[in-house]
Amino acid sequence: MNKYKLSLAPIKIGKTLLKNKIVCSPVGINMSETDGKITNKEIGYFENLAKNNLGMIIVGNATVSNMGKGTLNEIVIGKPFHLPQLKKLADTIKKYGTVACIQIAHKGAQGNSKYTGERVVGPSKYIVPDIGIEAEVLTIDEIKEIENEYVNAIVQADEAGFDFIEIMSAHGYLVHQFLSEHTNKREDEYGGCENNRLRFLKNIIEKVKNKVDTSKLAAKITGNDFIPKGLNFKKIRFLIDMLDSYKFAYYQVTAGIYETAKQKYIHMKKGAYWEYAKELKKLTNTPVMAQGGITSLEEGEKILSNKQGDFWGMAQALIADPQLVTKTINDKEDEIYKCLAHIKVGSCHRCRYLKQKDLDFACVTPGSWSADLTNKINLAKRKKDLNYWNKVISNLK
Repeated sequence: MNKYKLSLAPIKIGKTLLKNKIVCSPVGINMSETDGKITNKEIGYFENLAKNNLGMIIVGNATVSNMGKGTLNEIVIGKPFHLPQLKKLADTIKKYGTVACIQIAHKGAQGNSKYTGERVVGPSKYIVPDIGIEAEVLTIDEIKEIENEYVNAIVQADEAGFDFIEIMSAHGYLVHQFLSEHTNKREDEYGGCENNRLRFLKNIIEKVKNKVDTSKLAAKITGNDFIPKGLNFKKIRFLIDMLDSYKFAYYQVTAGIYETAKQKYIHMKKGAYWEYAKELKKLTNTPVMAQGGITSLEEGEKILSNKQGDFWGMAQALIADPQLVTKTINDKEDEIYKCLAHIKVGSCHRCRYLKQKDLDFACVTPGSWSADLTNKINLAKRKKDLNYWNKVISNLK
């Protein structure tokens, strides 16, 4: 389609060619086994996206250990028994000509032992106000052990066939916690000056660089933490310079941490994330992925036209309608089911499983993907979601 020629044109990221510049931003659906092994439900979710004309899919929130999880049913990566399903997931995504990426993470001090039964740890003592659990301070030996867990995760992701491995370095997760003075109060080699706060991430890259081509690595980084001693574009030059020296494939820019979630969503709705991507492009020649509140190819095209990113991603819009890109290409935009949260701010949080009492991931739109609905409980939940969709849509008319 000529009016979306920028978005639908291919782009080379690192050594890999994407068939277009449209990405499914990192999404996790909290449906793994309790040991972190990927389920066929998760593979079905991402397959449904892969066959709908996306350039790349980023599987979100794969944690490097059970201790790194936020819930019992998040993906874990790094143990030998995790490999077969990881490989099946990567192969499933790629068989549709879609590039496969996986994001690796550790919740650190933003973990919740009420959900996981695991320790909550971080660089320093810290309490997320909405969670209320004080993080235990990691010892040097424990830090080195977690560094090795990241290395194992990266190596396994590469072995499984993922084209890229994105290191989650934002949203207040563990890497971010080490980088930020807000959460890192250490007085040893992992805290204090910029080089020390970089040490955790740099050690991971140094340990893995002879095992995995660093041009397959990427990072999700923050544009603004919305907190005095947090990170922002005036404070991340040291991080970008370090990552650039390893020739990372791309950067994805975001904002906020758990305790500043309100500011994060306000700024996202105002399109601030796209400006963050534009600012990041001034700091690096590495491709930058814009994301945050993008709802259509029209918006994505404007972002590329305004040089606010080299390619772009969306998440909630694709949760609401996995066929969004396909419908747009086929001139059926009037058939797209729109995310309620995008239609009316605050009207729906159904896909945010941490906000659900049973930590259940789903979406209320008729066009959204649904897990196996063969039992009465799931059918009742789906009916409730669809009733909510119809009620909100009727009230908006």
